[in-house]
Amino acid sequence: MQTDLLYLKDSYQKEGKGTAKFFEFTDLVVDKSIFYPTGYGQPNDRGKVIIDGKEYLIVDTWNDGTDVHLMSHDTFPDGTKGKEVHQIIDWDVRYAHMKFRTALKIITGIVYQKYGATTRINQTYDDQAWVDIEMNEDLTEAMVKELQEEANYFVQKNLDVTFYDLPRTKFTQDKELMKICKGRVPDFDTIRIMKIEGLPDQEEFGTDVHKTGEIGKIEFKTTMVKGKISKRLNVFLS
Repeated sequence: MQTDLLYLKDSYQKEGKGTAKFFEFTDLVVDKSIFYPTGYGQPNDRGKVIIDGKEYLIVDTWNDGTDVHLMSHDTFPDGTKGKEVHQIIDWDVRYAHMKFRTALKIITGIVYQKYGATTRINQTYDDQAWVDIEMNEDLTEAMVKELQEEANYFVQKNLDVTFYDLPRTKFTQDKELMKICKGRVPDFDTIRIMKIEGLPDQEEFGTDVHKTGEIGKIEFKTTMVKGKISKRLNVFLS
């Protein structure tokens, strides 16, 4: 049975318990994980686990397609399999990722709605994020300013961020969802969809805030490439 992804059920869960189903040296697999693994442009959670009263610092988390692996600095002892694992994430890091993640989804939705453009790739860090916009025309300072104002409009409205599951077959039949993801259908039978009022629905497998007002003020920074504004938006929150 694959790891139960608790972080998708409740992104605000700071602590949780699971059972060790596999371990090897510094690698631990649990049946339930509140730790988010690196993926979809979002970095992994960090934190610690407690087994038999001993703490192990978790410095990396990854998903092998079936299970979530928690990587420690220290080697897990013999007999770890079957033990209860108390998990505690670094909440400050997780919450920063959540705010940036939702901000990127707002930006992606606005760009698609306003210009019919999609975003190519994005990346979140602890203190900033970036997103590459795919559009035929060049970005101008006026466009960047307008995008920033519209993104902050959605933040100021403090809208609900909700999710629903959609079967893969229905996802592929939805023209708007297929356009915004550029026809790259996630390899899952059920696809998680984010919903924010006033924006197009989008697939989302990261951790996000419950209300857009939690994000704070969105600020863009751009660079010049060959005399033109780069189509990469660097995103900062304040």
